[in-house]
Amino acid sequence: MFVLNKTLIFLRRLARGLMLLFSIMLLIWIVAVQAGCFTMRTPDSDWPEALRQKGQLQEPVFYNIPDPAGRRIHAIGVSESDTLPLAVFVHGSPGSADAYLPYLADTALSRRFRLLSIDRPGFGYTQGFGKPERSMEKQAAAVKAVADSLAPGEKIWLIGHSLGGPVIARFAMDYPGQTAGLILVAASVDPALEPHPWWQSAIDPPPLKWLIPKSLWASNAEIRPLEGELKKMLPFWERIKCPVRVLHAQDDRLVPVANVAFMERVLARNPDLQTVILPEGDHFILWSRTDLVGKALIGASGILQEKN
Repeated sequence: MFVLNKTLIFLRRLARGLMLLFSIMLLIWIVAVQAGCFTMRTPDSDWPEALRQKGQLQEPVFYNIPDPAGRRIHAIGVSESDTLPLAVFVHGSPGSADAYLPYLADTALSRRFRLLSIDRPGFGYTQGFGKPERSMEKQAAAVKAVADSLAPGEKIWLIGHSLGGPVIARFAMDYPGQTAGLILVAASVDPALEPHPWWQSAIDPPPLKWLIPKSLWASNAEIRPLEGELKKMLPFWERIKCPVRVLHAQDDRLVPVANVAFMERVLARNPDLQTVILPEGDHFILWSRTDLVGKALIGASGILQEKN
């Protein structure tokens, strides 16, 4: 009996110790999350060296441009000349401007375009980190603010990956006179294909919200209403008359390849639509097939120049 009591006392103390350790680790995790750790973004100070390591000798330029909502939209630009057409890269969810670092480092692109990658509202170093903009219309207006500041009166090229796809599509719908063309990479645009897993609602409110890194919570917060935002866009697809290039992988498990068929339907009257479905790859072809994305941008711009 004595040995049994000692064992029980030991187990109780061990359980209390483990509970205390778990509580401390949980507190540290919450503090780290709320302090902005796990931000999925690259500081401006790291960009020059990161670009040089990839062969880009042009120095990056950093912008903080106010949008109609009063947020300062952070962006990174690389260019060989201010006279080149502007190409704006819009990241997915979660993400930040550094998703397009390989493209800003691509000298074949920087010889032809002013390259600019933005941090969408709620992400990166745009003002209001962790506070996403759920409206596609307002996100497109934020991109317009950047375009008006850096390329006033000019048509711009837009490249969007994943959730960045509907953002640039909405830009082309609302501002066709400022849109030179679209490159849609693994774009999530069909409202009928938006899933609603149970955990999306579970992690939105406290206390689980406190356990989720801000970038991931912001991503969930803007994805939840995406279906409704895409439905709002349905009547406006016919407004898009500029060149459109669509790249998608057959085996994309995050954004179904059926999004391509949707775009072929809603853009049936577009005079310059080209779609490519890759037999290999996944949702991350933005990084695994940078060659194809770059060629799509250069090729589309060449077609436009010939038509003009």
